Amino acid sequence: MAFRFPIKLFLIVLVLTISCPSFVFADHEETETNVSTDDLFAMSLEDLTKVEVVTATKKIQSISDAPSVVKVITARQIRERGYLTLEEALASLPGFQFRDILGFNSYVFQRGVPNQNNLILILVDGIQINELNSGGFYGGGQYNLDNVEQIEVVYGPSSALYGTNAISGIVNIITKEPYSHTGFEANALYGGFNTIKTELGYGYYNEDTDLGFRISGRLYQTEKADLVGEEGDYNWTDDMENFEDDLSLDARLNFQKYSAAITVIDKQASRATNYRSVDSKYIDHDTNLHIRFINSYLKSESEITGNAVFNSQLYYRNAEIMKNTVAYIDTNSQVGYYRPNDLFGYEGMINYDPIESLNLTGGFVYEKENLAEGFSKSYSNSPDQEPPEPDKPSMKSNTLMSLYFQSMHHWLDKYQLNAGLRFDNSSSYDQVLTPRFSIVSNWDKFKGKLIYAEAFRAPKPWDYTWGAGNDDLDPETMRSYEVVLSYNIQKNLQTEISFYRNTITDVLEKDSGLNMWVNGEDLITDGFELSCNYYLPRLELGINYTYTNSEHEDHGDIPEISDHVVNINSKYSFSPNLVFYLGGRYTGERMNPHLIPVTNDDIIDASFVLNSALTYYDFHGFDIQLIAKNVLDTEYYHSSNRSSASYSVSRFRQQQRTLMLSIYWKTGNK
Repeated sequence: MAFRFPIKLFLIVLVLTISCPSFVFADHEETETNVSTDDLFAMSLEDLTKVEVVTATKKIQSISDAPSVVKVITARQIRERGYLTLEEALASLPGFQFRDILGFNSYVFQRGVPNQNNLILILVDGIQINELNSGGFYGGGQYNLDNVEQIEVVYGPSSALYGTNAISGIVNIITKEPYSHTGFEANALYGGFNTIKTELGYGYYNEDTDLGFRISGRLYQTEKADLVGEEGDYNWTDDMENFEDDLSLDARLNFQKYSAAITVIDKQASRATNYRSVDSKYIDHDTNLHIRFINSYLKSESEITGNAVFNSQLYYRNAEIMKNTVAYIDTNSQVGYYRPNDLFGYEGMINYDPIESLNLTGGFVYEKENLAEGFSKSYSNSPDQEPPEPDKPSMKSNTLMSLYFQSMHHWLDKYQLNAGLRFDNSSSYDQVLTPRFSIVSNWDKFKGKLIYAEAFRAPKPWDYTWGAGNDDLDPETMRSYEVVLSYNIQKNLQTEISFYRNTITDVLEKDSGLNMWVNGEDLITDGFELSCNYYLPRLELGINYTYTNSEHEDHGDIPEISDHVVNINSKYSFSPNLVFYLGGRYTGERMNPHLIPVTNDDIIDASFVLNSALTYYDFHGFDIQLIAKNVLDTEYYHSSNRSSASYSVSRFRQQQRTLMLSIYWKTGNK
């Protein structure tokens, strides 16, 4: 298919990028505010390049030296923009698109590859929290964003350090440190569609003993949107029940060079949107998908010599679809699902600086996982009767042993040469060797990165056993080439553009005729991401544009992916205490995987959605925030990958205008 360059839209964005200064008032005076120093926009451009990240190389380094495109979302941005879910935070960044079914899950596509959330690694403090049976992750409001220090987003393949599933990128949710967040905090939010959020936290730190701990819990509930009748394309009846109830808990203990933590996420959500209930056999109330994640770790750091450090972590992961899950209800019965999974792992890593200009990292990973081969199911005798608890399903144990090596060599004070290699030996998917190479250059105002990387995703029980089952699946593999250029045009104006080509071979796709997953044809994505950030003491403005051209090797464009996405994020400080955020997202039209009966075509229309938040800090000791989602009440839709059968939902209406009020209280330091 011919390359269709979006010249008109590109020129508009380019003009906006170059003319960013015209959006601000140069005579704003410097004012002291209570905005904490973790706010990226509050820093100079020199400070921005020194923001420290850890995810890209498993070593603390400045964001400009990281051999990948890395974006950071700060705690301050999460609060001031009123983000309630991880997807809302990611939507402000370039390169992300979504399929939100407004039900028990939503799906995140990074750099033009639709998937079941299994091409991105989600980490909490460096430990994966992807679902073990499928390798995917659950989207929604269950992540405790109130306890986040920052979210680091790495773009592109990262299997050379992280192994399977790190194809499109990595999202690392880094929680608050006890030493920098002491005292009590509480947050309460209420808004449209019965949206409720409460959070309680406490942190303690003793500087003399270097002992600290922090605990934070969050409850989040919502009915999401109005999907009854015409609002939901007449897919559901007036009895539709659509809810999400999430409970999350973070607890962390630090003592000198040791740390221990546990994260518990309990998510319950309706499965009503999974099937069409009007004119079908399905019933759209009383269903409940209940899944619980438990992540825990014990970490230590010890100095071997003056220039070598050994890091060790022992971790346990559990991802279990609970026995009280009611997956669906039809005219004959209620159907229960149960799927337990757990994993024990150990990782040891040495960071060694033999000379000032060279850093070497080597690591060993051992994991033992016990996975359900599929759901165990139980059936009741009536749609009004709950199903009995399912039996334990057949289980399968797998082991993984991995070695990885990484070198970073600084050359002539202007260049950094990076190379990485990982060897995985799995009892499930045999042996995989994954390389990575990059060059990073820093020339005062100009910075550049050349990156070559490979990645893979190994099939999981979800893939092997779905439908009729297929034991002969090969891993999906990716090769990626990327060029990244950034330039500080003025003192307060920074631009960055990245060009990439990704090729995924042996793509896993559902074969409806065979009723199984199979390895299909190659998927090729060409794209670029352009961003501009400009700030003054009172006004901050960020614009990013994403062009994505995703195609199958033989038969054209990939459904569910728009060629063009534009984000605009702005913040204006009326005073040190009063801050207004306004953000807009334009998503171009994209193909639906099948015909939409309501419109009689397969196009999801373009949309522009505006969100805002007004925050007043320290009003008699409280921070008060008014949040408006979808300010213009735009009618917009996401695609559906459900089959075109009569019980399937062809597209998903998104949330209408929603107003919310949040009150925050804090003692101790911020």
